[in-house]
Amino acid sequence: MAQAKSQQQSQQLFDLLKRDHRQSEKIMKQIESASAEEREDLFQTLNEALSDHMQMEEQVFYPQLQKIPELQEMVQDALEEHKEAKEYLSEIDDIDVDDDDWFSTFQDLQEGVQHHVQDEENQIFPECKRYLSDDQFAQIVQKCIQFKEQIGEVVLPKQRGATARGQQPGSRQK
Repeated sequence: MAQAKSQQQSQQLFDLLKRDHRQSEKIMKQIESASAEEREDLFQTLNEALSDHMQMEEQVFYPQLQKIPELQEMVQDALEEHKEAKEYLSEIDDIDVDDDDWFSTFQDLQEGVQHHVQDEENQIFPECKRYLSDDQFAQIVQKCIQFKEQIGEVVLPKQRGATARGQQPGSRQK
């Protein structure tokens, strides 16, 4: 029974983070085939989604992991990847959407984000299961939900992975 609860707590956290990952991947895929005007709007949505997600990880998720010596190097790598992503986001924001450099810089961002997501989901998440307690998972989940609510995102904690009716995962209330 304790094992099932532990898996439920960790899965709830991983589902929350993976939902953000899938939403960002979806937006990046849309950008690939969008017109310049659509690309600009989609990029602003992506910029907001990635920035919010990185801020949540940096304020809530990673600080817990940094307390564990075996995870410190992975967290440092993840933070470095966040720094690179922020630099790309800023650079892209400064380039005219019709400029050839815009799309090549976007592709660099996309590759970096994909690499980060793979590392997080395939390396960091499994290691978290080894080192975090049920209480730590529960605290992180609660703090992530609070963070998302503070930025106006609708999250229903009782329903893993659910959002309010009519809301896309990762979208904000208007």
